[in-house]
Amino acid sequence: MKTIVWIHGFPLSSAIFEKQRTIEGVRHVMPDLPGFGGTAPRSPLTLDDYARIVLEDLDTRGIDRATFAGFSMGGYIALVIARIAPERMDALILIDTRETPDTDEARKGRYETIEKVRAEGIASVVDSMLPKMLTANAPKEMRDRVREIMNSSSREGVMAALQAMAERRDASDVLPKITAPTLIVVGADDPITPPADAERMAATIPNAKLVKIAGAAHMSNFEKAEEFNRAVSDFV
Repeated sequence: MKTIVWIHGFPLSSAIFEKQRTIEGVRHVMPDLPGFGGTAPRSPLTLDDYARIVLEDLDTRGIDRATFAGFSMGGYIALVIARIAPERMDALILIDTRETPDTDEARKGRYETIEKVRAEGIASVVDSMLPKMLTANAPKEMRDRVREIMNSSSREGVMAALQAMAERRDASDVLPKITAPTLIVVGADDPITPPADAERMAATIPNAKLVKIAGAAHMSNFEKAEEFNRAVSDFV
């Protein structure tokens, strides 16, 4: 049976993939990164460190190869795995993410957010990111669930992840070297990593398949789970 490793984004947990458990015919592995979903934080961490943590989790489970599905920050981590351990990648699913590094302005903003989180906690991060995760038409109960998941993040985990993302390398050179079958999914209304990012990656990764999901913002897998799951099932 094929394994899909679902790597969550920021500031979230593996709970964002709860609706993907209905995808049949595969084994689902959904780790929580350090400091998220109740796991103990570690610091400092690079994106390479997060990737090695995911691979070590697979080693513990006795899984040699898998399909790596990364959402947002999880996509950054999946691209690191494509670089440092391509032999372990059966396939790749990139969800509402991008390969390029932060701009100078975005990097400065992350460092400022780190200091704010250090002083005040994660509330400001949750409040600023939640409106971008789902469209304005998303049901209240869905929005409340996403807030609940975000609030499970620890202060230390959020700060470590912000620093790792701020300092991440450009993965553009990795894309043309990817030989694993690749599916790229993006919400048509994603304001964080818009469809243009997905289109650019799809044009660069050999034989990549691109799926745009109408009526979804950044969390396309959560907001439009039925359409997302269908795309993944067809791909797998």
